[in-house]
Amino acid sequence: MHEEEIIKQLLDLIDQLRQENELLKERIKELEARLAKYENVHTPPSQRRGRNRRKNQNDGSKGTPGQKIGHKGLTRPHAKPDRQVEVTADRCPDCGTKLGDPFRIESKIIEEIPQPQPIIVTEYKIAHYRCSCCHREVAANDADCPNEGIFGNNTIAQTTLLKYEDRLPHRKIQDTLKRLYGLNISPATVLDLTRRAADAVQSEYEAILNRIRAAQILYVDETSIDVQGVLHWIWVFTTPSETFIVIRKSRGMKVLMEVLTRRFTGIIVCDGWKPYPKFTNRIQRCWAHLLRESKDLAEKIEEAVPLHKALKEIYESLTKALEDDPPPKVRMYLWNLARDALLHWMAKDYFEEKVLKFIGKICNGFEYWFTFIINPGVEPTNNRAERALREHVVLRKILGTLRNGKGTSIHERIMTMLATWGQRGLDSLQMLRSSLSS
Repeated sequence: MHEEEIIKQLLDLIDQLRQENELLKERIKELEARLAKYENVHTPPSQRRGRNRRKNQNDGSKGTPGQKIGHKGLTRPHAKPDRQVEVTADRCPDCGTKLGDPFRIESKIIEEIPQPQPIIVTEYKIAHYRCSCCHREVAANDADCPNEGIFGNNTIAQTTLLKYEDRLPHRKIQDTLKRLYGLNISPATVLDLTRRAADAVQSEYEAILNRIRAAQILYVDETSIDVQGVLHWIWVFTTPSETFIVIRKSRGMKVLMEVLTRRFTGIIVCDGWKPYPKFTNRIQRCWAHLLRESKDLAEKIEEAVPLHKALKEIYESLTKALEDDPPPKVRMYLWNLARDALLHWMAKDYFEEKVLKFIGKICNGFEYWFTFIINPGVEPTNNRAERALREHVVLRKILGTLRNGKGTSIHERIMTMLATWGQRGLDSLQMLRSSLSS
């Protein structure tokens, strides 16, 4: 074989390998992008794929399972009996001899739920009158008789809570009501009963919106949910005493404008999503997000280890210093000190691309990291809003998708009220029945 032919074959082979290499690089890039959805700093451990699991959680540990030595045990207190049952015997079960008086009485208190109860069917004879003055027809009303439909307020309330608190699908609710009360309703009726409950709390839902708009400190977050298979976003606006929820197609600033309006003057505690600083400059960025990301970098890149340690020390020292609610002069001193410390670490030379990108995030949010120092009552993390979203994340796994705008509106109103009542320590069944009766 001539030398020219050999060279030509080698060049062709090199060209082929180069093309294959480019294809493989593109494929790797595509797979890394898909994997990033499950292996990023904000992905919860339960969703991370391929994570290591120890076969024996106690391997290498010297501890023992159960309570520690000296731990005071807890026992369920006995309930007060509603009735007493005398349990006696006449004859010995082995030989048949007649037994006399017992030599000892053992007391055993049992808590039991009642047998399934049949539904109560009530006929309301509603009197209608003609006013002699204005000639208007007047109908009498009863708080326990709903204006719409043939199901009572307790049925509406229980059905709604079975769906939104107990997270049961419509067909499971149908089965539960049949088993417990012998009540036959269809899944479509379940949806309509939740709609009636949502209508009953409409006025309070709007009142919460007005109070949210006037809040001095507001914690905001959002997460995705499908409506008829189309991507939407659940927005949560929460304070220590109430929560307001909307579901919108947008994740942008127009939702903030719709819900809070231009008149909002409070401080928003949030993550680093771009619409928030576009809406207002009164922001507290979440330190939990910042520290999670710096920790993730430190575990992968040696250059990020001292940076994460410094950020953690800054956060811990500030939260400790603010525990005793210092006066404004001390707060301003801490604010200046913290800014100088963060600037010091931002000004250092970094070489790793991911670390430089992280430093860019810190720089972009620099004016928002220390709002909590000079504003008493502002929390340094957005955990409050994230906790408010957890119930929706669980429901999302069960529901899969909301079916239509009607179901979306019901979800907004009912979940707003359940979250708010829970924050206030109120009984959701009692509050929902009260709303239906008013």
